Amino acid sequence: MAGAEDAFLPCRDLALLASTPRGPCLLASCLCYYGPAQCVREVVPTRAGKHKSVPKPLRPRDAPRGGAKTKPTTRLEEVLQSAANIFFSKGFHATSIEDVARDVGMLKGSLYYYIKSKDDLLFQLLMAGIEDGDAYIAQHIDVTGDPLEQLERAIRAQIDYIIQNKVPFGLFLHEFDSLSGKRQHKLISVMSRYNSRFVELVRRGQEQGQLMEGEPWIIVNGILGMCNWLYRWYDTDNVSDPEQVKQIFLKMILDGIRPR
Repeated sequence: MAGAEDAFLPCRDLALLASTPRGPCLLASCLCYYGPAQCVREVVPTRAGKHKSVPKPLRPRDAPRGGAKTKPTTRLEEVLQSAANIFFSKGFHATSIEDVARDVGMLKGSLYYYIKSKDDLLFQLLMAGIEDGDAYIAQHIDVTGDPLEQLERAIRAQIDYIIQNKVPFGLFLHEFDSLSGKRQHKLISVMSRYNSRFVELVRRGQEQGQLMEGEPWIIVNGILGMCNWLYRWYDTDNVSDPEQVKQIFLKMILDGIRPR
């Protein structure tokens, strides 16, 4: 049986891990990192203190109505946006279909015109989130370019995407394991493609002597683990300029993985 130590496995072992009872959940940890086998939701402390100058390490997951980047243009988009916000704030299992219907001003029965079930609703949201993230990274890198330069571009894009999409990104990390195994497996191919973009850049950088030796997938998990947690602590009240975050992260990451 896979254990916590199996949350980081090379790509050749992904198919084997996926076939184990907790494999898909651990794959979520491996491919889109949120901590080794972290499948139990933690209790997040509420914000406290009066001084804004001292950022808190964690923030409560809150998705205010006005926090969306764009307003929904169709009724289905309104349903999806509402569900994402409520799932993110309350958690998938604590949210009912009635909660979503009430939020968009519908009867529960009317909501089923747009969705098949609550599970189906979550699956649509997670698939859209990982596909959008993968497309965003792909748009910002050139796989034929200098690997170190492209890795920097990929890290910048990862940070930008997380900051701009904290609700869908955080929802994916926390609720992947709420899906059935069959639906999880449908997400794994996209997750693998997403992760592989970073792995390939690291591998090419190693071949050219630009990056330290070591398993590329371990290096990538370290990079993504560092970036992905931004959705929990990044707050414009404390850090108004995303460029500041990118510069600090890039210096720590790239200085750390260059050969000595």
